[in-house]
Order: sequence, then structure tokens, then C-alpha cells
Amino acid sequence: MLLSKKKLALLLILVAVSVGAVSVNLVKAAYLATNRDTKLPPDKVSYDITAYDEFEKIYETDTLEYYYREDRDLFAIKDKRSGYTWKTGLDIPFGADIQQQILDAATKEEAEKLAIPLEEGMNSTYTAISNSILTVEYNEDGTTKNISSASKDLVESQLVTLNDNPATRRLDVDFQSIEVEVKVYITFQEDGIQYEIKNEDITGKGIKDVMAFIITPFLGASGGKTKYYNTETEMYDIIKDKYMIPGYIFVPDGSGSLLRFQNNSASFSLYTGDVYGADPSQNTYYNNMLSDAIPLKDPVMPVFGVTHGDGQAAFVAYADQGAEYMQIVVRPEENLTAYNYVYPRFVYNVNYYQVYNKKGDGYFTLMEQPNGLNIKLTYTFLAGNGSDGTPAADYTGMAATYRKHLMEEGILTEMGSTGEGDIPIRLDFIMSDSKKGIVGTDEVVATTAEDVGDILETIRTESGITNINSGLYGWQQGGETLAKPDSANYYRKIGSQSDFKKLITEFNEKNIDISYARDYSTINEEMLNYHNTAARHVNSWYLELNKMYILPANVPVWLFGYATPQKSAAWLQKQLGRVASYSDSMTVGGMSNTLLSNYDSSGITMTATEVISLYQETFAKAKEKVKLNMESPNMYLWKYTDRYLLSPVGTSQYVFETDAVPFLQMVLNGTMEVYAPYSNFSFYTQTDILRMIDYNLSPSFILSKEPSHLLAATPSADLYSTEFEQYEDLISQVYSQVNGVLSKVQGFTWAGRRVPQNGVIINTYSKGEEHREIIINYTQDDFSYGTTTVAPLSAALISAEEVQ
Repeated sequence: MLLSKKKLALLLILVAVSVGAVSVNLVKAAYLATNRDTKLPPDKVSYDITAYDEFEKIYETDTLEYYYREDRDLFAIKDKRSGYTWKTGLDIPFGADIQQQILDAATKEEAEKLAIPLEEGMNSTYTAISNSILTVEYNEDGTTKNISSASKDLVESQLVTLNDNPATRRLDVDFQSIEVEVKVYITFQEDGIQYEIKNEDITGKGIKDVMAFIITPFLGASGGKTKYYNTETEMYDIIKDKYMIPGYIFVPDGSGSLLRFQNNSASFSLYTGDVYGADPSQNTYYNNMLSDAIPLKDPVMPVFGVTHGDGQAAFVAYADQGAEYMQIVVRPEENLTAYNYVYPRFVYNVNYYQVYNKKGDGYFTLMEQPNGLNIKLTYTFLAGNGSDGTPAADYTGMAATYRKHLMEEGILTEMGSTGEGDIPIRLDFIMSDSKKGIVGTDEVVATTAEDVGDILETIRTESGITNINSGLYGWQQGGETLAKPDSANYYRKIGSQSDFKKLITEFNEKNIDISYARDYSTINEEMLNYHNTAARHVNSWYLELNKMYILPANVPVWLFGYATPQKSAAWLQKQLGRVASYSDSMTVGGMSNTLLSNYDSSGITMTATEVISLYQETFAKAKEKVKLNMESPNMYLWKYTDRYLLSPVGTSQYVFETDAVPFLQMVLNGTMEVYAPYSNFSFYTQTDILRMIDYNLSPSFILSKEPSHLLAATPSADLYSTEFEQYEDLISQVYSQVNGVLSKVQGFTWAGRRVPQNGVIINTYSKGEEHREIIINYTQDDFSYGTTTVAPLSAALISAEEVQ
């Protein structure tokens, strides 16, 4: 029997979520956790009391004690809450020096006394890096090399006290071999340490060759191998694994990713997360070809962390300055060393391909003007399991700490919800796009303004869903791809300007918000002339984004570019001036998550730092008039965001990523509405619905009146399943399940998340003295919790009293 797409979709919804126990007949099997899940917490860490014989105690707060070892250029930081000690480096000697002393020993007995255990697989360069506070990457004859503040030769460093205040220090580093001097300002805080590097304090003849700066790369590292001296062979040939500290690295890949410390049987590539996405204008090449591989998820916030043990010790690190040039790098064990470690890399210069003719001939070179790099990086240390009300020493505590910091900085603000109520749902519409015609292009209409009204009214009256907001894509003449971003031309087959005004105004009266949606960054030459409009690469060529391999062969355009940031901002302001009088919101794509600098033949015209300031100013003015619906916005725009659209769920699926966590959603919770990816694109299974509940996400769909196959020859062909008739019942089912649980914690703060067993999540929500818990059971077995039994593949909400 053939099933319609609608019936097939509905059959995939296996069971309903309810508050309380649910009885479901399923074939039971053991739950196999994957890297899409959050697994059981790591084991407890065993640690000895650290000896500080070689260290000088230099500062103390109620929470931390700070020590410094000058000969190895590292800090030891003792957490008085737990007794745990963190070191900014591995604190290891240079093995070559020890082995030379053994060779020079006069007797065998003397040699054996000198033969202390050494680090396996660490040459002098990596020994220096592993101990260092600051490492500099530099270019030498086309090869990237490293030199560290802890290097034993041709580097001098001195820690000085500023203004007779022991809490404020400065590390002055003279990298003599490359003729670069750097000053690192260090502040010892109550529960953390802050590093600051000012652009004007990066000096010397050699700065033209500097590529990047790395801060305390081995802080929190786990793993390693030790080699011992063999008295029989008189060689260091006994090698043993070090104690692998149980724990994980957290990186903001997608919603959030954990990389558990482990011994790997193979060598993995490193993880590099370009915070806010790589700047297209500073990529190696001006042209970029997209493939049909699943795209990687760029970090939208400059934060990472490390956990040691289970509720024992952790830190979270975040950048308040320099994030636009920041990369978060993870080297898994067996990637150059036997350690798992994470560090921030701040890009000062890039090696790019300078093209000098239309054939594409060129050469590699560094930018003449490096990035104006100002860094402010804070490490906050966490201790305990959170039972005392302080942030737990795990990823949830990291999220709570970062959220609190962003609120103190005014970047996030509580929405101020008064209590329970239905959660919102996002229903977007694709209205039109262009395809090739016999002459020129033809516009394909999938949804009219009248259709939007009919569909929303159907959902409102027949499904009883009233908390709705919508965005209209492809509303201009030319459709989604060929309409100029600031165009005010309407296509009569979709609707006139008066038709749209009537639609938006009438539904505003029904408390349903409808907005115009527009990508203000992506452009193409079929849309407009690039002169004085398109952004240029550092090599002065127009940026190119080639989508040939991901779009149908017969589309009217597959080569795209980017508007200059100034144009993007001007276009948005122009459209705002037209619609703010009758529309309560705007939906913004492109510039919400695309950060690029701009160049011309004479050099840089706008840096990434300046672009952020421009966008913040633009959106601050816009927010005075309308609500802002942003597609996956970067952190520097969160202050102006009312609705976070297309929130990532899961990670980029690197093989060494072990867990997915809702770090992003925990940070944003209660400060804005956050929406899941479109459910009609493979995000509607029962597990997906549970994931929305788990991650506290509101559902979203993108719809059309006509069958989506009409768009198959347009650049919107990736919207392959949008017809409302197919999804009418599914919208109601998904919403009723998610709303049935999450509506009961509206106005509550997401206070915690834990894993009692693989496949089961317990989220805790609090409001004053009232506490509620949501149990999400991803398994095919009943889960008993207190007096409640949660059925397979379901979720239940209980009060704290029911656990007793």
C-alpha cells in the first residue's frame, strides 16, 4: 500500500508525551548512547595534595590561592573549596637537558640520581608550549613555527606587579629570536584569572611575521606518557601511560559538545571552531566552493571549558574582547602529543593567496596590515556539585556562569515572564523564488499573502494554537534569490503592498505576529551590480561563494557573494523605515550570523571589530521600533534579539565528540524565545520531539500552500517538503506534545540538568522556592523516579515533592 507523505510523516510519531506515566507497547532493546546524547557523568578524579616547593605564593582570595614558578613560567591555582590545584601548564622539565646531564655524569650512580622521570613525546618546543602562559605562532619562510614565554633560549619573561597591587600583574615577554615583545596584563580575581593583551603592546620589528597568539594551552590537559630511566640499558626506554584524569572538554560546537578524555587508538585531526564563523574576507582564497557534505557548525559564542571528575573541579573561559579573531582549538590525544587539551588561538595575521590576473595566477603572502588585536580572556574556576547553590563543576555550571556574566554585561536580560502559558510556535512561509525561463527568469509562486492568512487562520481556529509568529520569505518581486534586499517591489501574483499590510495588521489584532524576512548579506550578480556593493577579499577580488554542487543544475544563479557590511546595514534600515509603521517585527538572516571585514585595492576599509560596532548600532536603533527575529545570531547581537531562530540541536559530529549538550539553550533560557530547526526537515521523530522538550525549544515549520516540487528548479530547492496540507496534523501533534510539558515551566529558570542513566535526562526548573523537574526518557524501557514512572519515549513533569 502506498502512503502519502502526510500519512508517512504521521506514522513516524510513535507515541505521545504526557505529564505523568504513559503506557506504550514497544519492542524493547538496550539503549545505546551515541554522540548525539548526553551520557553519564565522568568518574571521580583522584588527586594528591600538590607540593608548592618550587612556587612562590603571590596572591590569595577567599576562594583561590595563586602561586608562580618563574623558571617554568606558570601559575598554580589552588581552589580552597575543594583543595584541587590547577596549573596553567604541565610543569615539566626540558628532557634534553636532563639527558645531557646524565651523559655528563661522572659515575653511573650519579647518573641514576639525575635520572628523573621525563615526558615522552615532548621535544623542547612542545615542552615550552606545555608550560607557557603565552605562545606565539609566526611565519618563517612559509612555515608556521612556535615560540613560547617558557622557551629556554632567546626568550626573556618577567612578571611585574602593577601599582603596588598584588592582584594586578604584567608578564613582559621578549621573544628575542623573532624580535617581538608582548605585554600580558594579568588580574587575579576572586574565583578566576583574567588575561589582557592590548594591540599597542605587541611591538618589535618581527610583528610582520606573527600569525597568532595562544594563551595557556595546556591548562586542564589530561593524558600524557612518562618515560623512565632503565638502569640496565642506561636509556629512557620504559614508557607508561600517565593517569588519565576523568573528565571532558566543552566546546560551543552547535548547541554544545563534550569531548571526553580518552586514549585514542588512532590519530585524529584537531577541532578548530572559528568563533562567529571564519571571516570570508580573510580566508586563504577569495572563492569558496560548497559541497553536499553536512556543513560544520560555527561557534556563536566565545566560550569553552574543562571538567575534571564528577562535580569536583572545572573552569569556564570566555573572551570579552578579541572574540572576532578567536579560534577554539582542541587537540585530542594522539594529535602531536599524548594529551587531550583545548586552547584559545587569536588570529593576528593570515597567509592568503594573492591573485594577480584573471587566469588565477598568484602567490601566498601575509596581510600587510594585521588584525588590530585586543584580547580580554577570563578563566573562572568552579568547584562542587552545585548542591550549595553555586554553579556546579560541569557544563551546566559553565553555562550558568557564562549566562550570569552576560547578564551582568547587559548582553542578556530576563524576559520577565509572569507564569505559565502556552509556548510560541514559529510558522514561516516560502512565498516565491525564481527559475530559468525561455527568456530570462520566471517567478515561481508557492504561497500568496491570502494563502498565509488562510493557513494561519486554520491553525488558529481548528488546532487551537494561538501563540504564533511567522516570517515571510520571498515576498518581493524576484523571489527569495533575485530580489534586491532593499526592494519595495511587490509581485502582484503574491500580493500587493496593501494586501500585505492588511494581512499583517489583521493578524496583529489576533496577537499573531507576521514579519517580512530577508537575508541582507548574501547577494548575486543577477540581483544587482557588484560595484560599490559587494565585499572584497584581502586580495581585493570580490568574494565568491559557489553553490554549484548543492543546487540543481538548471537554477538561474549558483555563484553568490556578500554585500559590504555598510550596504547590509543601510538596506535593513531602509526596509525598517517602510514597514515599522504596521509590522511589529523584522526577521533577519545573513548579517545576523555572517561577520566579514572588507577590503579594496588600497587595503582594509572595515575591520571585523568595526563591523560588530556597526551592526550593534544598527540593530539597537531597529529594536527601538520593532522586535527582531534573528537567524542563529552571534553573541554580539543577543542584546537586540527577541527570537532566536533555527537554534542548533546537536554538534558537527566529529568522531571524537562524545556528547551533545544544550549549553547554548541553557545560556539563553528565559532571555529570549528560542526555536528549534524546522520540524518538516527531518526533525519530527519522537526522539526529536523529546529533544525539543529536553533543550527547551519551541517548534518551528516552514510552509507553503502549493507543493514544494514547484521550487525544484529554483535556488530554494532545498526546501523540498513544505506543503501545508502534508503538515497540518503534524504541526498540531508536535506542538501539543512540546507545549504540554514546557508550558508548565514558563517563567521558571532552568537550574540544572543531570543524567541518572544513559538515555534519561532530568532537567530542573526553579522559581523562587518552587522547583519542578522534567524527566525525558529516550529509552524503550520504563524509568522510575520517586513515585513517578515515565514510560518509554516520553517525558513527564513533576514537582519536587513527588520525588520524595
